[in-house]
Amino acid sequence: MNPRALGGAIAGGFAGALVFAGFIVLGLVLDDRVSSVAPVVILGLAGAYAGWLLGVVVFSAVRGGSDAQFDEEESP
Repeated sequence: MNPRALGGAIAGGFAGALVFAGFIVLGLVLDDRVSSVAPVVILGLAGAYAGWLLGVVVFSAVRGGSDAQFDEEESP
């Protein structure tokens, strides 16, 4: 496994988990006000999706492009 891909997976996983946890915390705060579990479920699903999206973006940014693509761009 490429070290950049491993670093990207770790960074993306951490960023995604952080976003997911933030949405769950927001749902729990809102849960105290409305006396229903629905905000936790809805924000948990939204947080899972937002965390996945951010994780993919961070993974792609850290991993970068393929080495073959950079070699083609650098050649005159």
